Amino acid sequence: MKIGKHMEKVLILFCFFFLVYSFIFAQEEIDDDRIRELLSEAHIISGDFEKAEKFYKEIIKKDPSNWKMKASLADVFAYTKRFTQAIALYEEILEQTDDINIKKKLADVLSWAKRYEEAITLYDEILREEDDRKVRLQKARVLGWMRDYKKAVAQYRKILDAQYDPLIETEMKTKKAYWNNRVKEAIAGYSKLIGKEPKNTEAMFDLSQVYSYQSMFKEAKAEFERILNISPNHFRAKDGLEKAGLIADHWFIKTGYEFFEADSTGRDWDLKRHSFFTRLGCPVNYKFKMEADYKLTERSFSDFSDVTENEGKLNFTYINNPDWQIGAFYDFILYNKDIDTLHTFGTNINIRVFDMGKLNLSYERQQLENNSSVIRGHFYRDNYEQCLYLDISKRLKIGTDYLYAYYSDSNYKHEPGVDVLYCFSLEPRKFSIKYRYFYRNFRYKRDDYFTPKGFSTNSLSVDWKHYLNKEEIFFGADDLYYGLGYEASVDSKDIVGHKFKAEFNWDINKRLNFNLKGSIVNSSANVYKDKNVVVSIKYYF
Repeated sequence: MKIGKHMEKVLILFCFFFLVYSFIFAQEEIDDDRIRELLSEAHIISGDFEKAEKFYKEIIKKDPSNWKMKASLADVFAYTKRFTQAIALYEEILEQTDDINIKKKLADVLSWAKRYEEAITLYDEILREEDDRKVRLQKARVLGWMRDYKKAVAQYRKILDAQYDPLIETEMKTKKAYWNNRVKEAIAGYSKLIGKEPKNTEAMFDLSQVYSYQSMFKEAKAEFERILNISPNHFRAKDGLEKAGLIADHWFIKTGYEFFEADSTGRDWDLKRHSFFTRLGCPVNYKFKMEADYKLTERSFSDFSDVTENEGKLNFTYINNPDWQIGAFYDFILYNKDIDTLHTFGTNINIRVFDMGKLNLSYERQQLENNSSVIRGHFYRDNYEQCLYLDISKRLKIGTDYLYAYYSDSNYKHEPGVDVLYCFSLEPRKFSIKYRYFYRNFRYKRDDYFTPKGFSTNSLSVDWKHYLNKEEIFFGADDLYYGLGYEASVDSKDIVGHKFKAEFNWDINKRLNFNLKGSIVNSSANVYKDKNVVVSIKYYF
């Protein structure tokens, strides 16, 4: 960073004048270790941790008992996310001294390394030695990081019972809003808190997370920068700023391959499909984004093989979050074998409602692909859908939806549905269960595609998602996770379905992502079954 380099030069110049002053006026002897110590501090402030580490190691090599320099070296390890080394060195220092400040640093780094239980145990030990309000507040925050929200709130209340502080109360209430996805309330609360506590980096970071996950990257970047002005070594803010900048200001390309196979004598579905796809994304500004897709698909039906599609799609999105965002797309599909070009298009709007959920209204013209006859017959349907999803709490979510679809052959269907999701555990090991019910009714039956007069389906699914991140889970972290899921469904025709799915996601770095997912579906009496695999790579330029 230019500011860092400038600051480094200023500090080194200051060190030089300090040494001259000490020698000429104070007549002090300044040894090499003192010079190295001062230069190391200058390098840390400027962000040049490699040079600082080198100087600290030289001092410690000459004097292994110098625990203060060891503490500074451990700080460098912590700033550069080498948490295991930092923890080991802090623990070594505590064998030489029981300095409580070292314990505080160790507790903080344990929490950054996601060793939450150890961090809380050490915070409790510190609090038995001295009732430090800042330590108690940090304990409450760490309890929030580990998703133990009830204990976090209890700790905040304990602080308030000991001595009422309106800012602590504001932080507690705002964090509750943040945890429960009350976006507008969280933004208002954190903005108020930061206005009264301009150096509250915890509030700034939470606010940056709200902005980032709402795709409000202009505001998110401003918060990350404000954090770094106060705490230049805040690694989570550095990561968040880099990621927000990539998404908001850089083009990306996503390319991959998809295989899909479906077989159903009972539901008129017999298909093998190989697709190669590429998406190019362009952020026009902080609110308006464009994406262009190209997909090459080879289809094979049992009675109609080697159907080739060249598909081009343009997507437009305008974001005015947290209140609303609107999108639209235009898509065309060119076929071989004298099949006419199919044009599809659509639009959608997402509106935040009651500050606890979203209402989605959408229209989409969709290609039908059940079998060769609907492809050759140029069948499509117009979908009109309304979905309302509410975050009752961090763990409980409910949704309701209604779909009306009008088919190109004058058929139509009604499909109302409702679902309930509950999370038994949260990230980094998220285990959830979801129940869904829907009823589907068509105007009349058709042999070309599956249109029973009316039936209902009940399904129950369980999902497991395990983050393997070395650092705390936050916007800007390089996520590494896998997911597993199973869904059982039964419809009013007594057909039982089973679906198994899996996913692996790896942020190789901030710019490069790899994703692999697949599913297998089967049903009783082999009424329907399918297989699906998608592998993709995404890169920000």
